[in-house]
Amino acid sequence: MAEGDDYTPAPWAAKHDFTAARKTYDAHAGRSYADASASKVSSSNLVPARIETKSTHPLIIRCDVSGSMGGWPNTIFSKLPYLEHEVRTEYLGDDAEISFGAIGDTGDSYPLQIQPFTIGEAMKTSLTSLIIEGGGTGPGSCCEAYAVAALYDARNVRFPKSAGKPPYIIIGDEKPYHTVGKNEALNFAKATMEESRLSAEQIFTELRDRYSVYLILKPYGGESLSGDELPRVTKDVYDRWVEILGADRIALLDDPGRVVDVIFGLLAKESDRIDYFRDEIEGRQNPDQVGTVYKSLFTVHGGRTRGSTKRGASRLHTPTGGTKSKSPLDKK
Repeated sequence: MAEGDDYTPAPWAAKHDFTAARKTYDAHAGRSYADASASKVSSSNLVPARIETKSTHPLIIRCDVSGSMGGWPNTIFSKLPYLEHEVRTEYLGDDAEISFGAIGDTGDSYPLQIQPFTIGEAMKTSLTSLIIEGGGTGPGSCCEAYAVAALYDARNVRFPKSAGKPPYIIIGDEKPYHTVGKNEALNFAKATMEESRLSAEQIFTELRDRYSVYLILKPYGGESLSGDELPRVTKDVYDRWVEILGADRIALLDDPGRVVDVIFGLLAKESDRIDYFRDEIEGRQNPDQVGTVYKSLFTVHGGRTRGSTKRGASRLHTPTGGTKSKSPLDKK
């Protein structure tokens, strides 16, 4: 299934043009903050009191949209039909729905934005409703509002008990602030708390009680991952996230063009479909691209090799054009 004219994406976009879609979202990203400022859009209006889904296979994606993240959200937009196709037919199931969200800094005009769960063509509306502020605290500074987003999602998202612990993916390049105060929780995440402050560790523990949490970590600024040793700033960020999530929950990635592939790799881990994932990506990408993705996922996949699927695990596979009524995540 290739990223071009030689594959059939979601039914609503059978003639999807990745390049044209990317240009459309580039234009949106470039003007969204100015348009929102001119229209005096309130940050409170971008964070609903709660979001809810009846899907038994929801997926949450929260992307840092600060200036250092560049065009990463744009790449996701350009591949929406492909994302939907694989999520629904291979990794999660027919009733899968996705909630997108944008993370900034607590000093930005829009520190947090949350979109409702959706699927199909409505995903375009969801992503183009996000304001790409491009703010943040600047090079060499500390943190972004990841813990604020985590607090919102830990307390204000509703899904069926049968969904278990849905996959939750953060895409970013900074650390979370060490704490979130009561006023920040109320003003930015619409969450109340008895404590005057909560640590990032407390918040992410609460989040991980509800979700299977992963981080796709972009190197900070212009730092490269070409060597064996992590650059200084990126290592500092990485080490902090290891304290919070663990190394097996972090995918280091320096190529925005591969971010959707890495999302699939995370979902393959969740659904125990790593063999399918590897067959699919090796048939679609060149060796250098495949190598970038595998390197990013090495810790998450535990160095797992082809053919090591756990005995007794579900291995549902639907050929293109087929249907599937349940997900590989469903337990027998």
